[in-house]
Amino acid sequence: MRVCQVVPDIPSFAVDDGFSYLIPDEFAVSVGSRVRIRVSGRRMKGFVTAVLPGPPERKLLPIDGVVGTIGSFDEDTLPMLRWAATHYVSPLSTILKRTIPPNVPRLKHHDIEPLETADSLTTVIISDARSQLGHVAASVEASISRAEGALVIVPSVAEAEAIASGLTDIYGETVLLSSSASENKDSTRSWERAANRTPTLLVGTRETMMWPVAHLTSAVVVEDGRRVMKSPSTPTLGVREVLIARSQQERFALTFIGPVPTLETIDLEPVIRAPAGRQWPLVEVVDRSHEPPSRTVLVERTTTAISAAVRRNEPVFVLVPSRGYAPAFRCIACGELRRCSICETAAARKDECRRCGAELSTCTNCGKNRFEPLGAGIGSVRDAIARSIGSNVGVAGDHKLVTVGSERDLIGCQEVSLSVAVDIDGMAHAPTYRASEDAFRLLVRLAQLVGIGKGNRMVVQTADADQPIVAALRSGRSGAFLAGLMDERRASNFPPFGELIALEIDRAVPVGDAITTAIGDDARVLGPAPMRDRDRWLIQGTDLTRARIALRHVAGTLRDKGARVRIDVDPIDL
Repeated sequence: MRVCQVVPDIPSFAVDDGFSYLIPDEFAVSVGSRVRIRVSGRRMKGFVTAVLPGPPERKLLPIDGVVGTIGSFDEDTLPMLRWAATHYVSPLSTILKRTIPPNVPRLKHHDIEPLETADSLTTVIISDARSQLGHVAASVEASISRAEGALVIVPSVAEAEAIASGLTDIYGETVLLSSSASENKDSTRSWERAANRTPTLLVGTRETMMWPVAHLTSAVVVEDGRRVMKSPSTPTLGVREVLIARSQQERFALTFIGPVPTLETIDLEPVIRAPAGRQWPLVEVVDRSHEPPSRTVLVERTTTAISAAVRRNEPVFVLVPSRGYAPAFRCIACGELRRCSICETAAARKDECRRCGAELSTCTNCGKNRFEPLGAGIGSVRDAIARSIGSNVGVAGDHKLVTVGSERDLIGCQEVSLSVAVDIDGMAHAPTYRASEDAFRLLVRLAQLVGIGKGNRMVVQTADADQPIVAALRSGRSGAFLAGLMDERRASNFPPFGELIALEIDRAVPVGDAITTAIGDDARVLGPAPMRDRDRWLIQGTDLTRARIALRHVAGTLRDKGARVRIDVDPIDL
């Protein structure tokens, strides 16, 4: 008899090595099979990670059955899955579970001839939203024409449906769609086809990033810098990092498409394809620091630009960075942006820094203590515009000439002649180390809504017109701005030059010095910082491999004691 090593479907580090079981003659089992087993008398399912020759030297339990007929991974892809478990400090079973559909299909297996894989190639294509479909189609054309497999990951359900529809017009039934909104039966059908047949072009949201694709020779990631491309819950899997690891293991071509490349993709030294000249239309900057104190959301120049566009019957999109309260404030006396004197984060409504917790007092420039908000929620901005132009203003879906919305309303937005950013300071100086990069990427997306035409432009309001993000927007290209950010990240040893892990533990179980003791001298440990009902630590270093291994023991021990532990690898927010 043969023997298989099985990792039980238990979210625990204790079972990562798996247990050995006999394989009865009536069962066909291979690496990646899902089987029924017994663990301490309990019946459950597990994943086969190895098949070994027998007979065993000791008495072993047999597997009770096989679930499905198609493996969700194989010997070639298992190393990448083990890497993900280590990188994201996650039990291996939790990672392996990401490779299967909601319902494991029991269908006929199609034998596929082995494929010789080539060296992987990473490409970055700088593109606006209107051109993305064409770039995606061109990136996967060679794979589909050779009857191979391709994978496309996009940020949202709406974008996945739009790209899948456009690709279907080109490649027909080869295209499969699976998103977070798909019904279980549809996702299972797409998984079975992608894993078992060629040619296949699978389009999906981040949930499909680990799915098997037969003869996968090309993968495309659309806008990898968007926050939604990283799972908010543990394990905090990131589409970019997982696809990079997959491409290195499975040897397929990897393409990133978006308006602004991320620093992590630039660090890969890829082939970069960018259009000549300006990458977005002209940008007009309205400097609010010279405006007199006022409670108005939009200054006169901005209101005049919107009114002029409405008189010409031209569409306008007004971006509000916050759906709630104003994200930033300025000093009434001198007009300077209110910031924390320690970390320079833009201040919000409270007199406490959102990032470092320091107490905020007077203006760091003039010493005065009166401030006014910059920007407002969607409702306030809509009402302010309505007072100038009347009722021809609304939110997304109202079909008004002027649309007021947030980032999510940019998806699927039609071309406009004028786009407006009510406030960029709250975004650019938000309490995250990626704030300026994320704000710049969002503002470029807003600028690229503007169609070609005389007088068409983007207007941005700011109380800090000398900040680098403003100069970059005016230039029409992203290269110099991103190069400056790379220098800052290199100096601070932040990604992509260093690694970060955020650790959040509730106060139900005392932690003491367990974290600093476990990490030792392998990394820098900052914290704890209080967060509502939990404490947060930040672990920083050039290589956190040993720290990740130490955290597995710490997290497992604390969870066994009943504590809730969240490990955020590559955190967006600090």
